[in-house]
Amino acid sequence: MSLKLVAFDVGHTLIDERIDAADFVEPITLMPHVLEVLPQIRLPMAAWSNTKSARETEVRNLLRAAGIERFFSWVITSIDANCRKPNREFFRYALETCGVRADEVLFVGNQLNTDVCGGTQCGIKTVWISGEAHRSPDETMLAGDVTADYEIESLAELPALLGKIQNR
Repeated sequence: MSLKLVAFDVGHTLIDERIDAADFVEPITLMPHVLEVLPQIRLPMAAWSNTKSARETEVRNLLRAAGIERFFSWVITSIDANCRKPNREFFRYALETCGVRADEVLFVGNQLNTDVCGGTQCGIKTVWISGEAHRSPDETMLAGDVTADYEIESLAELPALLGKIQNR
């Protein structure tokens, strides 16, 4: 697999999901291991987020306030894409905006029904952070038989997983 981009969900993958990017208040709470892991990734990165009302600029401001904006070359929001994950159009918009093909991306998220299901249906390799999963009672039903290409318990495991993927 020749990766050109690692894309991350934002809410509960990078940043505490209780924060809305449109009206966040500092201090920002990062999810565990974010500050240790992002500098270890030697590929371009993107943040792909479902938001209630925030556009790219507002999500960038949130990432900046959290001290991690510098890691992300692209920020894609559901508002800018005019649809939400897991809609295929969200992922098509994100791929086009980032200038990559589906087979060149690894998408990292914490939700089966939006992150894994959406990425998988577009041919994107997915990583599910199962230890950070926040599932609604209907999530398993919504995701159906979809499984992630890779499952890790914690974001701390991502650098080692990337090393294995890139050495195949």
